[in-house]
Amino acid sequence: MFSRYPRLGEVKTRLSPILGPEACLELHQALLLDTLDRITPLDVACHLFLADCSDFEIREFTRAHRLPESLHLHIQEGKDLGDRMWNAYQEVFPAWNRIVFLGSDSPTLPLSRIEESLGQLEHYPVVVAPVEDGGYCLLALAEPRKELFYDIHWGTSVVLEQTLAKLGTGECLLLAPWYDVDTVSDLHRLEKDLSGESEGIPRRTFAFLRKNTF
Repeated sequence: MFSRYPRLGEVKTRLSPILGPEACLELHQALLLDTLDRITPLDVACHLFLADCSDFEIREFTRAHRLPESLHLHIQEGKDLGDRMWNAYQEVFPAWNRIVFLGSDSPTLPLSRIEESLGQLEHYPVVVAPVEDGGYCLLALAEPRKELFYDIHWGTSVVLEQTLAKLGTGECLLLAPWYDVDTVSDLHRLEKDLSGESEGIPRRTFAFLRKNTF
């Protein structure tokens, strides 16, 4: 799992003009912790890679939120997102040959979608769950594919297109698309989703939506 360290003024900045930096920090932290809760039931080794923080901050974050000892925490290293993802892959790959990358901005992504990606790695070297803004919220690999992390315009609407262009026919399975929480319209959509039936309601995010107006 990849995420920014929850730091005031540096997370969810696209929403800051509407929510303010304090609420953006609360939202980011809720999304991060709810996603960690979501993947806990999986029978897998869980690694959290946080960006822009120190070893001390990771220890304090672990203590403050009573994170499970089974969770492996790391600092992201690299010049851009792709470089950091590839470095993380290399750090984990010697022990595990099926690796799933997740972000923290899709707190309602069904657990079954993650399980499906792991199962489909028996048949495909790459599995991707697209998001509607042109990126992806899940990338699963059954083998090292360094090319998927470089020469990508990260944070733009062409991330998925550029990623798929590096793959041959039959090398990738696309799962059903989902959505990230990046904009006010995404928040409204999430609020609507959580007002009905949802698999494993993200409790912190739900509480944030109930007490904030936007």
